[in-house]
Amino acid sequence: MGRRSKSDATKVGDVGAPDRVQPVRNPLRWFLGFSLSLQFLVGLGLVLSLLLASLAYWINNRATTRLLDASADTAAFYMQNLLQPHVQALGRSDALRAEDLAALHALAEGFRKQGNFLAIKIWSREGKLIFAPDAGLGHVLPDDEIFEALKGNVFGRFPDLEDAAHDAERALGVHLYEIYAPLRDLETGTILAVGEFYQNADVVRGALLTSAKTTWLFVGPVAIIVFTMLFLIVQRGSLTIERQTVELRRQFAERERLLLGNSQLHRSIAEAARNAADIDERAKRRIGADLHDGACQLLSYLVLEIDRLEHLIRSPGATDEAKAAGIVSEIKKVARKTMEEIRAISGGLVAPQFDAAPTLAALVETLATDHRRRTGLEVTLSLAPDAPELSETTRRTLGRIVQEALANAARHAPGSTQKIKTYQEDGDFVLRISDSGAAPGHTPPQEREYREGGLGLPGMQFRAQSLGGTLEFRLLEPQGSEVICRIPLEPERR
Repeated sequence: MGRRSKSDATKVGDVGAPDRVQPVRNPLRWFLGFSLSLQFLVGLGLVLSLLLASLAYWINNRATTRLLDASADTAAFYMQNLLQPHVQALGRSDALRAEDLAALHALAEGFRKQGNFLAIKIWSREGKLIFAPDAGLGHVLPDDEIFEALKGNVFGRFPDLEDAAHDAERALGVHLYEIYAPLRDLETGTILAVGEFYQNADVVRGALLTSAKTTWLFVGPVAIIVFTMLFLIVQRGSLTIERQTVELRRQFAERERLLLGNSQLHRSIAEAARNAADIDERAKRRIGADLHDGACQLLSYLVLEIDRLEHLIRSPGATDEAKAAGIVSEIKKVARKTMEEIRAISGGLVAPQFDAAPTLAALVETLATDHRRRTGLEVTLSLAPDAPELSETTRRTLGRIVQEALANAARHAPGSTQKIKTYQEDGDFVLRISDSGAAPGHTPPQEREYREGGLGLPGMQFRAQSLGGTLEFRLLEPQGSEVICRIPLEPERR
């Protein structure tokens, strides 16, 4: 399995604390190191700000256009009603009458005092300036808008007051909004002239500013509400993803731990299988050796005695009954020894007492009793009164360890006394079999086991490992030996 990198390990729960070096070397990677919600917050803030700014500009521009158009139409309608009665003479001549000029001057002066319409000009159909209260009526080039107004259109604009045609308006010192409107014959509707009005633009600008404020007062809260809702949704999703990421990493770590445990378990199983095969092979060799060196030798001797008896019986004049009786007696004796040898070998392979014992304590007591009867050695018991309930397999395995340990003690420490003790410690069930020590001149058991390729200690270790436990052999001071077997009581520890 791949080893987890340091950067991956620190990312869990490390939201908002990216590497300090990354902003300079790799800004994109540094930014991606933040939480998803923070990334969304920054991205959405930029996109939404641009979008809302564009939307506000468009709305404000539309509102401004509407407002200017409405202002121009209103002003034109108002001024047309006031000025048209005084230009009716243009239908009959090229100049205004003196009384009309006086009335126009009075209107211009009145508007100027009111502060709304600060200047009025009237252009003839030929593009000649025929009325301008603060400017001469000399030759002044007409604006293109005048000819558009002669077509019947009304429109307004912010004029360029820096040119020579607007010297009088520039002298007013305020911003102006210029409106062009046709002046018609009251009876026929024919366009007689074009009126040019200069409205105080500060009034218009104030209205536009009010429109912009109204627009932002509407767009701003809506933007904040939309931004907050989207952020909360993304924040919730981001937290869910982070929790799932932490959980996935925890499960991944648990999976790694389980895989490592399984790998170790597979190695233990393979090693146990090799040990089992080795022990099985040794057991077969030992049984073969026991049969060859014991029962086969006795049977061979028995065949020789039978041949000798046959020869005595078939020899001419065989009358030595005493000798024949001696041979028959020897044959019986060897036959009994042969049976004992075979029973001793088969006794280690079949153990009916293992099936009859309902508990480990009963099995241990039975094994101790059989051991006393066969060897004459003393065995004392110190069994736990609160021993846990063990499975039949565990009970059989521990019984085999007790049987082998007692047999080893009798074999390598003749004349000693044995002790069996059981108890619980740190979640383990502990089985201890000890002896008081070999008689002088005997080799220590562990060295002799390995030197002679014995099966006792390796077999007991294999049985303990098959239950997930351990088996320890140690020599006692000043003499004696002890076998300690520990079996975990919790199944998951095995």
